[in-house]
Amino acid sequence: MSQLHRAFARTAARRQHLDQGNLLRSLTQVINAVPGGINLGQGVCDLDTPAPLRAGAMASIDGGDRQLYTPYAGLPELRAAIAQKLRRHNGLPYEAANVAVTTGSSGAFFAAGMTLIEPGDEVVLFEPFYSYHWTTVPLFGAVPRPVALDRETLAFDPAALRAVLGKRTRAVVVNTPGNPSGKVWTRAELEQLAAVLDGTDVLVLTDEVYEYMCFDGRAHLSPAAVPGLAERTLTMNSFSKTFSVTGWRVGFLAGPAPIVEKCGIVFDQIEVCAARPTQRGVQRALEQLPDSYYTDLQTGYQKKRDAFCAALHEAGFGFTAPQGAYYVMADYSRVFGDLEPHPAVLRMIERIGINAVPGHLFFARPDGVRSMRFQFAVDWPVLETAMQRLRSLQA
Repeated sequence: MSQLHRAFARTAARRQHLDQGNLLRSLTQVINAVPGGINLGQGVCDLDTPAPLRAGAMASIDGGDRQLYTPYAGLPELRAAIAQKLRRHNGLPYEAANVAVTTGSSGAFFAAGMTLIEPGDEVVLFEPFYSYHWTTVPLFGAVPRPVALDRETLAFDPAALRAVLGKRTRAVVVNTPGNPSGKVWTRAELEQLAAVLDGTDVLVLTDEVYEYMCFDGRAHLSPAAVPGLAERTLTMNSFSKTFSVTGWRVGFLAGPAPIVEKCGIVFDQIEVCAARPTQRGVQRALEQLPDSYYTDLQTGYQKKRDAFCAALHEAGFGFTAPQGAYYVMADYSRVFGDLEPHPAVLRMIERIGINAVPGHLFFARPDGVRSMRFQFAVDWPVLETAMQRLRSLQA
């Protein structure tokens, strides 16, 4: 291709941070090119899709629906099914009008940000944070502000949050269970958060996509179910992980009906609507799957967590066992020495054909970070091979 015309010499300042590239996706390409390579980096959730989900989508495609746009806020039947799920599993007194369907939780986050956040506003993220939250905030014209969780326990420190709150603080993002840390916020911590925000007009935006993956007797608690947060919280979620359909891109946001409607109108400008067949599939799954599906999901992931953490320990990695989600942030210093995270992941790919996500991507100030994030949402045969290879690092 010839050199770009000078008309393309300038791009919007709000997206220039993305020119640094996306290591998560580039490393996926690297591992995909390795014969027998195992991708434990990107959280693709490579498990079976529930039968009702597939059947609902296929029925839509095969003639159950005319393949037209859906309403921008989603199919009415799906919105009603999500509201019922929120009442039954999350204790939130929501109806269909409190729900808007989006393209995954990422679509929900973008629609909410474009609706509620002004250029120059500040958005607080708890560190280690989900890297896409960090890189999306500047696209709103806003400034992300990190607040560190305790490095060992991942406990929330109210004083640390108070120290960064200011006149431009518009929102606080709560990710529970957390990616990449696996942190599950407790009721006491959420009540502390409510106390810190009391008297302010700061929003709480949540990401709860791993809600059915809480371990060791922990239970997910939606921030919107906590007094003091309920009135200021917009809940965002996705079915990507719960139903193992990361490529279907069906999620939602939920909260006060007038705000959900405004976010839905903005989402209409961004995406028009989520795909009709995938919405029908999720609707069918929500209507037909028993509660035992969700408890079995939790039990299965906890068994994988325990096995995978044991293998990491034997391989020489240091970590705190995740409280939820399906990731492990692991210190590799005893395995690969003082390499920076990206070279360390490349070294692991070279030695055993496994990748991970470099840990510095989850920190605002990454100097000295010597960790990588593994995901264990793969079938048992793949996980067993991966664990065997990890143990071989100490051979």
